[in-house]
Amino acid sequence: MKPFELIVKEYISIVEHLEQIKPIENNRIVLDREVFRTLLEQYNYMTFSAKTKIYKQLNFIMHDKNNYTMPYKDTELKKTVRKVIINYVTYQTVKHLFENEIAI
Repeated sequence: MKPFELIVKEYISIVEHLEQIKPIENNRIVLDREVFRTLLEQYNYMTFSAKTKIYKQLNFIMHDKNNYTMPYKDTELKKTVRKVIINYVTYQTVKHLFENEIAI
């Protein structure tokens, strides 16, 4: 299997899992860095930092210039904290393209 396929399959499975336990707000799924790290470290075919770099480049996550997190206004804590924000629109597009076959 090619690395691109592994990354995409892992991303799809992570978001499918998160859909069941996290709300989707404004086409985003917001989670703590530790949760994100745990999810990405389940399969050790690549380092966490290499995966986050790819996730950033493919727009799987919304991020700051030099980070894999974004400032997020936490309504419960009533302050801004850094969170991982998964781009749900990208997920929908990638899943559609990855799972559908075209007869040529």
